[in-house]
Amino acid sequence: MKNICRYFRIAGLISGLIAGALLGSVCVHAQGSPSVTLNFSGTYNATTCALVSSPDMTVTLPTLSTQSLPTAGAIDRGSKFFTITIQCPSGVTGARVYFESGSSTDPNTGNLDLQNASGAASATNVQVMLANEDGSRIKVGDRSTMRVVPITSTDPTPVKFIASYYATGRATAGTVNTFVTYVVEMP
Repeated sequence: MKNICRYFRIAGLISGLIAGALLGSVCVHAQGSPSVTLNFSGTYNATTCALVSSPDMTVTLPTLSTQSLPTAGAIDRGSKFFTITIQCPSGVTGARVYFESGSSTDPNTGNLDLQNASGAASATNVQVMLANEDGSRIKVGDRSTMRVVPITSTDPTPVKFIASYYATGRATAGTVNTFVTYVVEMP
């Protein structure tokens, strides 16, 4: 910081005077800045919503022609609904199934990239896109795109989603395998 202040004082008669006047107070202020405290707070619940459905499941998408995904951005309507059933304790009024970003997540689209299956050629230019039951798109890793489901009783609550094929370019034939991890949150 001292070198920057010295440079501006030498920079020329008029510009040096102006810059020195403007930055002189910044240089003095930076050297004597008080420390600032940043506090964090949160809540950790001892209880959570239990998974009634199997936590690990396979969603089988329909077999389709590559012609159904001819260009980047195309979404094939051969979608598949799937359900994650949760059961929450008394007092919980809402829960969210949160799909976590990981090694299979495309950070640009929020969709799931294909993973190589042993002995099988993967399709190219294809991703799996997730959506809420109402069809609103989920960007994996972005909580704001995942809906909070109202919990009205301690009975099992089905949370429905949609998985679809998504094209990043003209699709070529092959297998489609990918994965995502999820947790149940009580926002």
